[in-house]
Amino acid sequence: MSIKPFPEIENIGAIPIPLPVETQLITVNLYYIGKGPITLVDTGPKFPGLLEFVGEQLRTAGFGFEDIERIIATHGHVDHTGLTAEILKAAGNSIDFHIHPEDSWLISEDRHQEYMWSKEADFLTAQAGIPDNEVEKIKNRFAYFKNLSDPVDNIQFLTDGDKFSGNGYHLEVIHTPGHTAGSVCLYEPDQKILFSGDNMIKHITPNPLVDIRKYGLQNSDYQSLPTFLKSLDNISKLNVRYVFSGHGEYMDDTHQIISNYKAHHRRRMDQVRQALKKESRPIYQLIDDVFPVVPEGDVFLAVSEIAVHLEVLINEGRAELLEPGPPALFRAL
Repeated sequence: MSIKPFPEIENIGAIPIPLPVETQLITVNLYYIGKGPITLVDTGPKFPGLLEFVGEQLRTAGFGFEDIERIIATHGHVDHTGLTAEILKAAGNSIDFHIHPEDSWLISEDRHQEYMWSKEADFLTAQAGIPDNEVEKIKNRFAYFKNLSDPVDNIQFLTDGDKFSGNGYHLEVIHTPGHTAGSVCLYEPDQKILFSGDNMIKHITPNPLVDIRKYGLQNSDYQSLPTFLKSLDNISKLNVRYVFSGHGEYMDDTHQIISNYKAHHRRRMDQVRQALKKESRPIYQLIDDVFPVVPEGDVFLAVSEIAVHLEVLINEGRAELLEPGPPALFRAL
């Protein structure tokens, strides 16, 4: 599936990367900003040949890797940061790489040593009641993700309100946790462009994910779904002409899309509660009632989405933890 061309914006260019496998994400999008030197927003996954592809796209725009003065990651997932180490090497000079501290562990050497898995992930899958054969599939998928990135050691932390300027642009960092605890958007006020990462995607609803390392977050009470909804409220206050997403097409109807997201999550909470009304069950056993189809390899995402909606239902007094498990059993109230 192709996407319609991004609008021509002065000093801003998009590099949509078609994905080699069938996926709802359609593309991974990188952006270069400025007249030179440039800022690169996200780097994409470490697919074979992708470094050369990105280099060609930059050369077509009149730049090379040596023209990059900084890289800013919207969040730490491999499809947004995996190629960072190769680009830093190709540039041959010192480039600052910026990411929010809450997501820095996702690209650390320790993360790679764990092969994208951890004791916390084992605990989560046990609590959810995921069968052993499905857990092995999930582990294999996570191990594959390791091949799509290299660790980055020299990291500069960014935070909400930070500003970056260059020849032909200004950027403001907006911390928008939810998809991950360290997700950020970048706002260019002169052109009224929002670089949304995975906080806003036109054709799908972003996943507020369970954070398996909640103990290490600055906010130990972090819950991804209510945090994500609050981040959407903050985005809605901006004067935005176009949203340039981390995947798929750009958007020009910010408020309608945000309204659709909120309605979607309210419906999903009702679906989870209705499923629990049938009988008290662990999260894994709710999947068939909540999702008509779960693609191969997406069981972890389904479990994660049910879990974050359960957190809100419990907050609202509409569900409760019946037995701590493992597996943990929940019931509707």
